This record gives sequence, structure tokens and C-alpha cells, in this order.
Amino acid sequence: MSALGALATRARARQRAVAAAALAVFAVYQALILGILVAGLGGTPNYLRLYPAWENARRITRLTPSAADAVALIAREPLLEYGRLHPAFGVAVWSYELTWSSLVFFLSFSALVGLYLGIGGLATRWGAVGSLSGAGVVGLLGASVSSLTHCGLGSFGLLLAVSGLSTTTLQWWERFEPVLIPAGYALVVLAILARARGLAPAWPAAAT
Repeated sequence: MSALGALATRARARQRAVAAAALAVFAVYQALILGILVAGLGGTPNYLRLYPAWENARRITRLTPSAADAVALIAREPLLEYGRLHPAFGVAVWSYELTWSSLVFFLSFSALVGLYLGIGGLATRWGAVGSLSGAGVVGLLGASVSSLTHCGLGSFGLLLAVSGLSTTTLQWWERFEPVLIPAGYALVVLAILARARGLAPAWPAAAT
């Protein structure tokens, strides 16, 4: 059986474990982002706003002639927003938006890491390193795909800023995101395949 076949069989057999792991990764990721925002900007969120996402998507599709432009616009549309309002002035001290594009990112990231964790089995040394490093690269850099309207930084950018890094350093770092995020995804996928290879039974030796 090939590694892909073993992976498919194992994933079907452990559907609940994979789903639970993916949901746990998603929840922990969002909790970490919230913790970064609260610690970095101060104050717990005191409002939540839900947007009419489907209505907005239909309106954009109807009014935008180009399909590519419509997809780009929809990707930036917010689904929900939470943040902290100033108690006296009623304006947002900071706010965080979850958009369609960031949701796709978070779900794909959680699904891959959840698959790696959920299928079980022994991880090879390289596979473990690949999974951790890939998940770290994707997770930390990918947090910036969500909009933080306080200062225009993603949550990871905010973490770097709170750590004392200069704006110049942040701008330099952002240049590498388009390369590092796909590389991180690739590391996670390779780690999954490495673990799946360990699940695949060896072919019996040919009779002589």
C-alpha cells in the first residue's frame, strides 16, 4: 500500500480524531490571537459585530463584471468583528476582523495540522521537525492575514511590535511572507506524508 493510500485509509478510520484535532487547533489558534491582542493593546473585547456575509457576497457578485475582481473583493469582506470600545467615547480602541480569506487560511491550517495529529502513528524525527517548523511558520506569519484596524498590522505583526521591533524591521519581515507561508504549508504536508509512510505496511518479499 502506498503512503497516500495508507493516509486515506487511516484518515477515514480516525475521522473523529482528525476532526477533533482540527477543531482544537482552530480554537487554540484563535485563543492565542485574542491573547496577543489583549496583552498587546490592553483591555478585553467588549463588543462583537456579525456582518451579512452572504448578502454582501451576492451584492458584490451582481455589481462586479469581472469574476476575478469579485473574488478579490469578497475575500476581503469581513464576517465578524470584535474589539474594545472606549467606555467614554464609544469608539474602537482596537478591533479585529475575520474575513473570508483569513477564514480559509485558518481552516486550511487547522485541517492540515489536525490531520497530522489525528492520524496518529509514530512520527519520524524529520517528520516531527517538519510538522512543528512548518506549522510554526504558517501559523505565526499567517496570523497577519487577519485585519487589525488599530494599527494596520496582523496579530503576529502586533506581537513583533509589542516585542520592541522597529517598523523598518516589520516591513522587511513582511516581504518574506509570500514565500515563507507556502514553504510552511509544504513542510506540514511533507510531515503528514512522512507519518503516512510509517503507517503503510511493507510489501511482502517476493517468493524465491
